[in-house]
Amino acid sequence: MTTKVRTTGYEETKQGIDDSLKRFNHDYFDLILIHWPMEDDFGTYRALEEAYQEGKTRAIGLSNFNAAQVQAIIDNFTVAPALDQIETHLLWQQKKMHAYLTSKGIAHESYSPLGEGQPEFLENPTLVEMAKLYKVTPAQLTLRFMDQENIIVIPKTLDPKQMAENLDLFNFTITEKDMKILESLDEKKPLDG
Repeated sequence: MTTKVRTTGYEETKQGIDDSLKRFNHDYFDLILIHWPMEDDFGTYRALEEAYQEGKTRAIGLSNFNAAQVQAIIDNFTVAPALDQIETHLLWQQKKMHAYLTSKGIAHESYSPLGEGQPEFLENPTLVEMAKLYKVTPAQLTLRFMDQENIIVIPKTLDPKQMAENLDLFNFTITEKDMKILESLDEKKPLDG
């Protein structure tokens, strides 16, 4: 089970972790992330590092941290973040950040890999035509693209059919040529930008 802390500072975060463990009736979390850079990231991360050392979590990480912010955490703590969860999708592939995270041994996890359900996102003509060639949905093609780029994806859906489709990604491989075509869709901008 993964959780995020929306706190700032050591004491508030430490208390929040303990409260969450009680609320979920668990001894530990698999992963705890700092949800967003805030006022006292060092204090917050110190609480996460202690929780890790005390066995309250198996891994700790970040969300929405840029390279400079990640590096500051690496430079000031013993336990490196296991991952950084950042907005990543076909229109903002985060190539530079991906290379940085990979070089530091930090997993790159994408949130909003399918563009938060915006219709124009999965209706891109190039994506639609290529999905037909592979006999998959545009969503499946998008998720497989990111998987082949070694990006962890966490697509959000409540629809059981879409959940099943989102998991059915490993019976096809996108060719190198088609990977390049999908890479060319990168507009280097977030969904709200």
